[in-house]
Amino acid sequence: MIIACYLATAVFAQFTYWQFNDLEQYGTQFWYGWVAAYGSVALVSLISARRALPRALYLAGAGTAFAASIVRMRSIEWGGTIFYNETNPAGNETGGLAIVGLWLSLLAIRRVTADSETNA
Repeated sequence: MIIACYLATAVFAQFTYWQFNDLEQYGTQFWYGWVAAYGSVALVSLISARRALPRALYLAGAGTAFAASIVRMRSIEWGGTIFYNETNPAGNETGGLAIVGLWLSLLAIRRVTADSETNA
């Protein structure tokens, strides 16, 4: 799981880097929010490579990401290209939030498994 955490750190750091062009490319005024969100997940992944964080943190992050994904999904223009479309960024944003939710859910499951192994 250590390698997966380091890999996730690299992936979410790359996602963070890509958000810096959102204002110019997509006109996203909230680009800094995406930078903070992906940067936080990169940091959580890096820390999780060495020690598990509280399960509540992972679950809160996953729940927030999934809820935001559902809200953002409602803005997708389904008649056109959904991903990598400058006029329809909601597709990329929904996908990114779903990836965050899945990753944080996996870390929460890992925490439960690690806790049960320690208590056994």
